Amino acid sequence: MNTSKIYEILGIPFGFVISLFYAMTDNYLLSIVCLMIIVKLCLLPSSVKQQKAQAKQARLQPKLRRIQKKYEGNQQKIQEETQNLYSREGFSAMGGGCMPMIIQLIVMTGLFQVNYHPFSMVLNIRGDVLSSIKEAVMPLLTETEAKGASFRIELYALQHWSDIRNSVAGLTPEMISKVDLFLQRFTVFGLDLSHTPNFRVFDVYWAIPIITGVLSLAMSVYSLLRQKKLNPEMSKNPTMGCMMLFTPAMQIYFAFLFPTVVGIYVIMSTVVSFAQMVVLNIT
Repeated sequence: MNTSKIYEILGIPFGFVISLFYAMTDNYLLSIVCLMIIVKLCLLPSSVKQQKAQAKQARLQPKLRRIQKKYEGNQQKIQEETQNLYSREGFSAMGGGCMPMIIQLIVMTGLFQVNYHPFSMVLNIRGDVLSSIKEAVMPLLTETEAKGASFRIELYALQHWSDIRNSVAGLTPEMISKVDLFLQRFTVFGLDLSHTPNFRVFDVYWAIPIITGVLSLAMSVYSLLRQKKLNPEMSKNPTMGCMMLFTPAMQIYFAFLFPTVVGIYVIMSTVVSFAQMVVLNIT
């Protein structure tokens, strides 16, 4: 099974969920918010467990260092005493595990599929009509767009909808009205959610990568300060500062690769995660 098929399969359940929320709210962005809330609620127990595990591990660092110093050169004894310490303290090295990260990755992959296939996955326009839509939009694409059209063609069709809506075979008035209404709801603060920020063209869409980077940096700084407070020895680890800058840089980079709606999802998700981290830290 190739990668594109796996992505397609992952997109099916998310397409169903987003389509359901869109039918209930008549607002695509609100549908994305509903999905995010459900994901965050599902991950909340794991997030609480993970943050508690991190705090407990930091508190155990002085004892771990004493074990390492006492049995220096005897790796087997260090591992044995470390496991005994963990058992006495009721600490699991796995903490919250990798499951939250895996779930987030699955959600993002499914969300990418839905955002790139609005006709088939949200509006339920498929078959011969969808094929006709794709054929109608191909002549309107630039050479660069045409090269990557296989994956983005439904987004391109949405962007060129006013040019093709009256020339697609098989489109019923109901379908046209459905897409027209969807397009009206596919903007936020004047931003076209299907548009991908262009690194070479400075415009209002740059706000998405900038906000994404700033929020990610703020969250990284807060997390680093919290870890240093729990474990002062971390201030001697130079990799922490590198990671603090690397994560926001990657967030900015990816924000320039995907449609605005994906960037907005990341922004909202980061805000909620940041708030959750602060609240859990206080409590």
